[in-house]
Amino acid sequence: MAVDNPLTRQWLDLIAYAEGTDPSRSGQGYRTLFGGGQIQSLERHPDTVIRTKSFPRGSAAAGRYQFMPRTWGAAAKALGINKFGEQEQDLAAIYLMKQRGVDPTRDPVTAENIAKLAPEWASLPTLQGKSFYGQPVKSLNDLYGFLQRPGGGVPYQVNQGVGTPSVNLPRYDFQGALKDIVSQYALSGGGQSQPGNPKAAQVYLQAAEAIKADPDKYGDEGLALAEQYQYKANEAMFLGGSASDNDPTKLVMNILGAKAAQKSYDQSQASKEASINSQLAASFPSTVSTIDPNASFISTVDLGKALQRKYGQSGLRIGENPAFGRVGKHSPGSLHYQGRALDITDWGSGDWKARTINLGEQLRRALPNAQIFHPGYDPVGGHHEHIHLGLPEGRIPVTPELLNILG
Repeated sequence: MAVDNPLTRQWLDLIAYAEGTDPSRSGQGYRTLFGGGQIQSLERHPDTVIRTKSFPRGSAAAGRYQFMPRTWGAAAKALGINKFGEQEQDLAAIYLMKQRGVDPTRDPVTAENIAKLAPEWASLPTLQGKSFYGQPVKSLNDLYGFLQRPGGGVPYQVNQGVGTPSVNLPRYDFQGALKDIVSQYALSGGGQSQPGNPKAAQVYLQAAEAIKADPDKYGDEGLALAEQYQYKANEAMFLGGSASDNDPTKLVMNILGAKAAQKSYDQSQASKEASINSQLAASFPSTVSTIDPNASFISTVDLGKALQRKYGQSGLRIGENPAFGRVGKHSPGSLHYQGRALDITDWGSGDWKARTINLGEQLRRALPNAQIFHPGYDPVGGHHEHIHLGLPEGRIPVTPELLNILG
């Protein structure tokens, strides 16, 4: 495989495993037909329907990523490729992933990103754990178990318990950093005392000033040490001291620096973790079946379900969210890709446009902090047939106006 990015290789291996074409990473998957047969030539897609006992209607899927002829043709045309070779199959799979909102060069393997690809590959699970097309599907546990094999290198560990899945990002390895610092200090000789001189005092003063200049970075331990450095500076000036490269002062400063790095890194990881889990929570189906009038907030998915319960009988449909099916192409960074937006379309008979505008205006009044565009209010364009409802935080306060709409 000519793909150099490790994360991209991981995504491609995962799809091949799910599709059952290359579980051993042998490379034979590129020649695999539906049902397990082998393609003799990779000059073109075989476009041959294979019927099996378990799937009598048959399928013409082929290759490591089980491309259907029509899907392959569209991808090949877009990429300007004219053969069904190994590299071409990789490029086409990457192209299809990006079309579904997942960039395999930078987007991690998470439950949410896997669900975005479920409409493209039936063997990948939606956030409900089912195939988008009602076919046999790999569970998240199976997928992550595969990636944890030698060479898998899972970027995030997924906790798949009861309810919403979540991710735990790795934290700073302070023990490893401390071991390195102490080892380097020991190799340097551990610091030897020498007659006092002004240079020693300067070293201590600089250390004290560095800590005082950024107290939040070093905390209470650092401020206490700064006072000690101030005292040692005076002592070095008049009574003697050490200012060598292996002075104990440097050891303590390095340890404090590692503590500061740990704090900064862990805060950053915690922030990323909270953001990812917020997106998962917003897009993962809730077990709540009705709207609690005493609830403080409602998630994107629960709001979509409530609208569908209230207006579904008259033809209202909710889409463009992983919990409700396929997510098509949207602008980069769209809330649709994050499971925090819905498209609301009125398929009922009669004056659907008037009903759409009316509901859109009601939602705008009830949810002032939401993204809401519709045929009567469309400042960004492209919403002349449906309502776009986006919740940047993945949830919205339950207001009396909203309860009135959903009541």
